[in-house]
Amino acid sequence: MVEGKGIRIPIYAGAIRGVVSYQFAFYRNGVRERERTSTLDAARKRAKELIEELSTGVAHVAAFTPKETAVVNEVVEILRPLRVSLTEAVRQFADAKGRLGDQGTLTDAVKFFLEHRAKAQATPIAVPDLVENMLGNLREKGKSRRYLLDMQARLNRAAKFFTGNIGEITSLQIDDWLSALTDTTGRTKNNYRASLITLFAYARQKGYLARGQETEAEFAARYNGKGGEIGIYAPAQLNVLLSEINPRFVPFVAIGAFAGLRTAEIVRLEWPEIRFGQDVIEIKASKAKTASRRLVPILPILREWLEPLRREKGKVLSGVLDEFAQATQFRKAVAEIRNDDGKSRITIVHNGLRHSFITYRMASLKNAAEVALEAGNSPRMIFEHYRELATAGDAAAWFAIRPDQKRNVELKRWAREAAVPVEIEQSATPKSSARKGRAGRRRPRVRSAAA
Repeated sequence: MVEGKGIRIPIYAGAIRGVVSYQFAFYRNGVRERERTSTLDAARKRAKELIEELSTGVAHVAAFTPKETAVVNEVVEILRPLRVSLTEAVRQFADAKGRLGDQGTLTDAVKFFLEHRAKAQATPIAVPDLVENMLGNLREKGKSRRYLLDMQARLNRAAKFFTGNIGEITSLQIDDWLSALTDTTGRTKNNYRASLITLFAYARQKGYLARGQETEAEFAARYNGKGGEIGIYAPAQLNVLLSEINPRFVPFVAIGAFAGLRTAEIVRLEWPEIRFGQDVIEIKASKAKTASRRLVPILPILREWLEPLRREKGKVLSGVLDEFAQATQFRKAVAEIRNDDGKSRITIVHNGLRHSFITYRMASLKNAAEVALEAGNSPRMIFEHYRELATAGDAAAWFAIRPDQKRNVELKRWAREAAVPVEIEQSATPKSSARKGRAGRRRPRVRSAAA
């Protein structure tokens, strides 16, 4: 076989009347021609000459128009890097197209083949094992505890449903699972989806999924990002909280209810950042969710609740690691506030203190821009979600909940007891031993750091 410039000429050996000769065939002017030589070397030489003639179009000038000749030459150049002749390319295409029929293009078929071959080569791993591996990787990278807990909660929930190989999960299955999460809002479902996208990307990076391809999680449907109904406390409920809860949690309740700080911001807050002389609370950029510094006014009602507890230094919430620990301890403290029949008097509302402050402040000021500045939010968000949820009368009642003389004494006494650096050992009150009313509040066991 002699080939070059996309043209192949086969040479055949044969004998006529006992004389060996070499024959080769080619097309010229659309007509098949044959030539014969007495030696193989002569056949090869003549074949190479014909390739030069045919490749320059000399032999085809009578068979092709100039435009057709240009097309053929272009095709030959396209095939040259692949070392495939025009005839071979057409033969393979015709064969593949005949097999494929109307089910798609040849390019689609090749893409499908490469994707499935890559998936077949990926290392299988069960989702629960993958989740464990990724969480360990995040810990090694020093990710924040809040981020780790968020990912752990969402991915562990997913791993209870998806127990098989990560490579066998489809976007439709993810859609069905997200849709079945009836206890979540659209925003929360999007958070679950984002966590799964991170998990699938990690799997792709580690070779558990085909590299260079979008993952099934990325094809899962998005949800309306707006949250559910805004939940708030009534003024009477706040009065119960501030009057009955363990004094240790009064700063948390008061700052959330009368300044609207986020839980994480209160947990990070230190007493020097509560500037009583300037009537503002400084939220430093390093401690704000939006990484933007802001000053929140200390309303007169907030000052009344904080003055008995005021210190010169230290964290406002002592003995609290992060907002997750605070939420757990706060939930236990609220559960201890019971009626005479032993039933809990307050039902926890998610982000209820902050939502309540924004709602009642909006009802009082009727100025979304000013409330947004105080809350560290956007005016559009304030206007869309918090407008007309409460009346001016409700707001007046909310910002009029003051500590009585007895409560002031309790707060001052607790502040004196907690003035020494302490290690808080928080334990839940057994239901069987819970006492009724205010007398039933259990003080945290306090011991000095030196002890």
